[in-house]
Amino acid sequence: MSFLEGFIIGLGMIIFVGPVFFLLLNSSFQFGSKAGTAVALGIICSDVVCVMLCYYGLSAFVTIEQNQFWIGVIGSVIVFGLGINYLMKKVTTTADIIVQSKKLHSFFLKGFSVNFFNPFVFAVWIGVYNYGQHKYSENGSLFIFIVAVLTGILTTDLLKVFLSKKVKKFISSKRLSVFFKVTGFLLICFSIRLLYVVW
Repeated sequence: MSFLEGFIIGLGMIIFVGPVFFLLLNSSFQFGSKAGTAVALGIICSDVVCVMLCYYGLSAFVTIEQNQFWIGVIGSVIVFGLGINYLMKKVTTTADIIVQSKKLHSFFLKGFSVNFFNPFVFAVWIGVYNYGQHKYSENGSLFIFIVAVLTGILTTDLLKVFLSKKVKKFISSKRLSVFFKVTGFLLICFSIRLLYVVW
């Protein structure tokens, strides 16, 4: 029961449309499924770190107003930089773009950092962890619940990567260029909003 509920909650995370959502889609569109998967793994690893912080009681450190401010500032700068990058990005619609393993690390780090330095992600995980802790008081059940949530999130992210690959075949260079420009603009808006919230 704990696994099923956790998995459904993880799948439900798909409704959250934030910077990582656009980073994931654009990486998949521009560089293929390997890059998108690397971003997805970076996202899920940052989620695991958030869970560990909750487990060891360090969530209180994150909720301190001053610490939230600096986490938000760092996240805002990262997202703003990505937004500018997408605004100026040149579109390549080559069917198969070979991404070297070294570059895959950069996609992983992008996914990790954009997700990790977002205070909203911490807020969601603190809520999910506290909910699981109260409903599944036994450590074994709580562990299964959290693993299920993470599995659900990873499933939705990999599904986005898969769908991006399928949709890319029907997107022209002009439309992809517009999509990148819109994404860049939205990322900049996200960064300004994030900075405004933590200010």
